[in-house]
Amino acid sequence: MKKILFGLAVLAALGLQATASDKIKTNMDSMRNGLQSIQDGFSYNNKDQILGGIATIRKANEMFHDTKSAAKYLPKDKQKFAKVSFLSSYSLKTNLNQMEEYVKIDKIVDASDSIAGVVHSCTRCHAIVRGW
Repeated sequence: MKKILFGLAVLAALGLQATASDKIKTNMDSMRNGLQSIQDGFSYNNKDQILGGIATIRKANEMFHDTKSAAKYLPKDKQKFAKVSFLSSYSLKTNLNQMEEYVKIDKIVDASDSIAGVVHSCTRCHAIVRGW
């Protein structure tokens, strides 16, 4: 009986890990797609596409709303960097807000400057996860 319970516990833990792994992959795909929409919007003079990309990234970024949630998706050996990951998420949100405001008032060049902050925020977190 103990072996069965232990086996079920292991399977449940593996299932939860796979779910978290799947969720982060889907989330990162959404962020990448949003970033691509923003870049395409700038390339093709399409403000709605830029705003759509901002909304896509913003929605995906919600899963990192605090340090604890950020730690949940970091590899075990990187969880000590959860605060840096959360701060990267916060910086991303700030840069997206700035970009959105510039787009809405037709300051497209200023809006395009915000993309550097977006990419920097993403790269800071990826550097932690990937050990760059």
